[in-house]
Parts: sequence; structure tokens; C-alpha cells
Amino acid sequence: MSIRFATPDDIPVFVEMCRIFHAMTRFSAYDYNPERVAQNLKAVVDIGQNDQGTHCFLVAEDSQGKPIGGLIGCIERHFFSDQPVASIIHYDVLPEKRMGGAGLRLLTAFRKWAENRGAFEISAGVNSGVELQKMDRFLRKLGFRQTGGNYSLMLGTTAAQTSENQLQP
Repeated sequence: MSIRFATPDDIPVFVEMCRIFHAMTRFSAYDYNPERVAQNLKAVVDIGQNDQGTHCFLVAEDSQGKPIGGLIGCIERHFFSDQPVASIIHYDVLPEKRMGGAGLRLLTAFRKWAENRGAFEISAGVNSGVELQKMDRFLRKLGFRQTGGNYSLMLGTTAAQTSENQLQP
């Protein structure tokens, strides 16, 4: 297994992998737009090709060189400070490959990328709605500590009607 930076050739593979990840999470309520996914992945690959890039797209490959997971992250100055914070934007490994070490290797590579850019902290949010306790245990074992939570409120006709009804006495 190896970790490397993504190239433009990875985009079609990850558009399909993202379709799998999308279908497994709470985001399946959203329409899946493969063209938008491809545009976003291309933008991250393009930005990441600069040694001082603010974004990275890391790919985990199996022993045959087939992508099995990825991590997209960025670094920016904290809202309250000039100190840079590295944040994970998207991170996933194919379900059948999750216990093989790819997740750990992706996070380790991201940590090194962040440290090389002088990051003060890595911020990781978990908002998939899937295997939350398992991800909590994994991140805590790596030294992360919980500092809050993720919340969402679906909007739209059905969701808005439900919320409106809940607000009435």
C-alpha cells in the first residue's frame, strides 16, 4: 500500500468512489452531480501541484496500484489568529478496504503535509452520519480530542414543513 498525491488521471476513479461514499452517508439525500465532483477534484489537484499549495489530495493505493481511498485537506490561517490550521475536507476509504491501514496512512501523510506547512493544529470534523463511534475511537487513538459536534438542519419543502410544525405550540 502506498500514499501519493492525486493526479488528473485519478479524477474519473474518484468521481465513482465519491458516488459510493455519497450513497452510504447522510449526503445521499443530496443529488449526486458527477460533473461538479469532477470539477472540484480537478481544482484540488491543480492547487495541490504547487509545493506551497493550500490544498492537498492524497490517494491511498493497494498493492496493485488501484486507488482505495483518499483525503482532501487544506491549510489556512485561523479566524482568530495568523497561525495556520490544517483541516480535513473529505476523507474516506472503500468499505472493504477500511481495516487494512489505508486510513491511518492517509492521516499520517496529511499530518506530515500539514507540519511541513507550519500548521499549528489539524482539525477533523465527522459529518457523514455513519459509524460515528468508530471514527471517534480511531481519531482519539491518534491523539485527537473531541472539541464539539456537527449539526445539520435539512431545509426544503418537506423539512421546512416539519420544522414549522414542531415550532407551533
